Amino acid sequence: MFKPQLLPFAALVLFLTAGLAAFALRAGASLRMQGELDYGEGIVLWQTANVTNWKKAFHPVENYPHVVFHYPPLYHLTARFMAATTGNLLRAGRLTSILSLVGSCLVIALLTAMCLPSGRSTAARWLGSFSAATLIFTTPAWTWACLMRVDTLAIFFSITGLALFVIARRRPVLAFLSFACFVASVYTKQTMVAAPAACLLLAFVEKPRFSVRLLAFAIAAGVVVLFILHTVTDGLFLRHIIGYNQNPFFLLHVFSKWIDHASKLTALLSFAVMFPVALFCRRAGSAPALLQRVRLALSRAFERCVIVAAVYFWFAVAVVTATVGKQGSNYNYFFEIDLAASLISGLFLGWLVRRVSFRPRGSYALLAFFVIPLFLLLSVGNLMSLKNAGETFFRPAPNHSEKVLRFVQELPGPVYSMDMTILMQAGKEIPAEPAIITALAMNKQWDEGSFVRRIEQGQFQAIILYYLEDRVFFTESVARAVQQRYYLGKEIGKYKVYLPK
Repeated sequence: MFKPQLLPFAALVLFLTAGLAAFALRAGASLRMQGELDYGEGIVLWQTANVTNWKKAFHPVENYPHVVFHYPPLYHLTARFMAATTGNLLRAGRLTSILSLVGSCLVIALLTAMCLPSGRSTAARWLGSFSAATLIFTTPAWTWACLMRVDTLAIFFSITGLALFVIARRRPVLAFLSFACFVASVYTKQTMVAAPAACLLLAFVEKPRFSVRLLAFAIAAGVVVLFILHTVTDGLFLRHIIGYNQNPFFLLHVFSKWIDHASKLTALLSFAVMFPVALFCRRAGSAPALLQRVRLALSRAFERCVIVAAVYFWFAVAVVTATVGKQGSNYNYFFEIDLAASLISGLFLGWLVRRVSFRPRGSYALLAFFVIPLFLLLSVGNLMSLKNAGETFFRPAPNHSEKVLRFVQELPGPVYSMDMTILMQAGKEIPAEPAIITALAMNKQWDEGSFVRRIEQGQFQAIILYYLEDRVFFTESVARAVQQRYYLGKEIGKYKVYLPK
């Protein structure tokens, strides 16, 4: 018999499934698309193509071409391996990102199902694990998984390590395996320190001596890899991923980006903050009592999962706050926060549905009365995401990059382009990566004089860009040199093609 009280849960499953379907359609469209979907794909494509040529990949930025290898190489090596199955490096990179997010969602679903208490309500476990895995598709971050970018593989390693740490209470070997995953995560993207920091802190609270062993293991593994990379790059590895990777920082950007992101995901972030606080702090009247409460929680599967995810969430908040003010930062900076919030919210929903199944229901039924509509409001936007993804998949926008690619292929000499994917597909060298050399010039870490002279001498047969006035990509000196030596020869969609006068 149909039960009216099940209707909100059915609607929630429908909305979350719509988000999952939107991801599938957007992923399919990205794998079919041969043009650049995001500015950063071009440089990652170049890095992946040259990752095994260490001398070319890691050279002083003062030397031409002025290109920086600003990420550790694990993603690039993985994409190269994936290219053996796709035959196309760009598609392999995007497929790596897509599968990484799929893997993270599966790990989260399994972890939630394992940690939610067993009982007569199997619906609670199912709904909790499904929502934990799919709430990420209510956020803006998931679209980043359709790009050739390093983030989702790094997050997959972090989430896998986090899950292993949660279930490692009586299996110490899994804790070491989790920290091996964290090392892999850091060597995919160097800012992925939130998960290892969270797990190390909780390991210290639980077993101080064991935490020292975990730290020693992680440092030893990391140093070995660092020594290898330092050797094969002639000592330039750290200079590239740290020294050259210093974009200007604006404090105002931190506030504006946080306000923008939080305003879109108020419910999700609120669940991530409030549920752990309500679960652990309601009976802790002092700091020692809270510490004792945490130690006790770490011995119970469900509470252990919640507290590990919560501490991870707050470390991710700290990392984002410290980095999102960088020039060029994007919504991908919030990916870890959103995924951690999705995990906590899924645990909360499963916990709440299970509690409501008890009799008498009491205050839990009242709590569900207010909470379930918030989940519905959070996820109903997935219907619009599904509509937009369907249009992208079935009626893709004109791909003007193909026409630009044919034009570039006909030019015998070098071309400078914001769309570096076109240069890679045309078999051209990338003279410089516009955003990073602009940042280095602004920070006075690189003298752009020689590059400006190349432009003034008309050494490039074409300069292809979107907006010459954008100071994130072009300094005033570079823009002035382009205007003096080149003229706007043609416009192809969003592309402006400047030709020598």
